[in-house]
Amino acid sequence: MDTQAQQWGQFIKYTRQQQKLKQDDVAFGICTPSYLSRIENGLVMAEYALYELLFERLGINLAETMQSEKDSLQHYEFIYEKLLSNEALSDDEIKVVKTHKESFQLFEHQLIAKLIYSRYLLSIKADQQARTLLNEVAPFISYKNDRKTTLYLAITAFAHLSFLEFEELAAREDDSFNAQLMVQASAFEQANYHYHLAFAYHRSYQMQKALVHIEKAALHIQHLYKPLFQLKLYSMKGVIFNDLHRFHEALREYEAGLNLLDQVASIQTPFQYSSLHNNIAYCYECQKDFKQACHHYALAQHYEEDLHAVINWMRATYQLDDFSQLQTLLETYEASRFSVPHHMYQRALLSYACEGAHTIAGLKQLEEQAFPHFDQQHYYALTLFYAPLWARFYEKLHAYKQASHCYQLALHASEKIRARMSS
Repeated sequence: MDTQAQQWGQFIKYTRQQQKLKQDDVAFGICTPSYLSRIENGLVMAEYALYELLFERLGINLAETMQSEKDSLQHYEFIYEKLLSNEALSDDEIKVVKTHKESFQLFEHQLIAKLIYSRYLLSIKADQQARTLLNEVAPFISYKNDRKTTLYLAITAFAHLSFLEFEELAAREDDSFNAQLMVQASAFEQANYHYHLAFAYHRSYQMQKALVHIEKAALHIQHLYKPLFQLKLYSMKGVIFNDLHRFHEALREYEAGLNLLDQVASIQTPFQYSSLHNNIAYCYECQKDFKQACHHYALAQHYEEDLHAVINWMRATYQLDDFSQLQTLLETYEASRFSVPHHMYQRALLSYACEGAHTIAGLKQLEEQAFPHFDQQHYYALTLFYAPLWARFYEKLHAYKQASHCYQLALHASEKIRARMSS
């Protein structure tokens, strides 16, 4: 059945019921009540003239209504494009998406407006409100090549990332292959969808799948001028290469990102420079070039203070045996400044590691706080660094049972990474 005919049928039924009219009242002199019933339920496609007569009976000019709906849809699509591009909405545009209930008369278009409003809510971190709205729309998604389906898939993918539900998004794609339903969307929308999948697969330690999707994202925007999104692709691809231990390729992506930043003034922000240098630093840290790692962590802080980069810098200075610099960082960035759990635990571990006299009780207290959290949150790389370090401290105190346990934690983390990276 033609989608337009279904929409008109739903609109006729909705309007008739709002006006408290019976099918006999609307159909009289135009068609039979039974035929109107089939029209309203989308079972038949009538001639355009018949729809005009039915709408006229309801006091609606069909041509004007359709033009109004079309114009409003175009406006909403323009707003959605801005949201995808991380562009700020004007006050008028925010007002439009907030009044989405009054924007459309056709039910199908109301669903589209709700979806775009939910994407706006996600952009302002009103995540729970957005999820509630998405759950309301979910029963009406057909999972066909239509607009509401592509919007729903794209926006719920973004929502999964907002809720840190990386494995859920990766599993959804593995089970349903939803990317194939995105083929009717614009190239930029498809690029965003594949980027979100790459992010989810990466955080689920499925690196090969992450690489496949980041390359698909890059392919979709190769003829588009989207410098900020291109920068995100360079960074994400670099991160994936780094975790695959393809360090030279990772650095090449980061260097491409820096070159792009230097060439495009509109995306030159302290955050972008800081983020790239933090990624470059971590790449050097993984290669055990701690001097270069510290240099780039320092550059990251020069551009913009980032407590995540600070913790990384602390860890690199410890591995460089630059305890003077580490002590300066510990004094500059006191424990009270950190609120992210793994930042707090790492600072505590590094601070205690610098102390001259360790005790079994002191080591065990921090181990029992930090290591279970690293495992629960799948921070396997952190376990691989801190667990052997703690094992060596235990060995110096002849606490071999505790040392063995820490080595087992590191082995477990290594096996988890190996299994996921080979999947």
